[in-house]
Amino acid sequence: MLIQNDEKGHVIIGEAALSLALGEKEISIASLFTQLGFMAKSESNADRLTQISEARNWLSSFKSPSLAQQQVPYLRTLAGLNEELN
Repeated sequence: MLIQNDEKGHVIIGEAALSLALGEKEISIASLFTQLGFMAKSESNADRLTQISEARNWLSSFKSPSLAQQQVPYLRTLAGLNEELN
């Protein structure tokens, strides 16, 4: 899955980021990965579970946060918003 070009992937990651932000938690690749795991545990829709799994697989492909920020500008934006809240 090429999640950068997949609107559903953006939505799933956005949901995870919003949940973290509302809980006043740090938004990072690791926290998004964990939040997506929590979302999967409470999900029963097979299509949505697939989307969550693909989003987690995509996030796990980034070995360092600096690499993710270079390649995925919206993650940098989410991190910046988190810093503004703190």
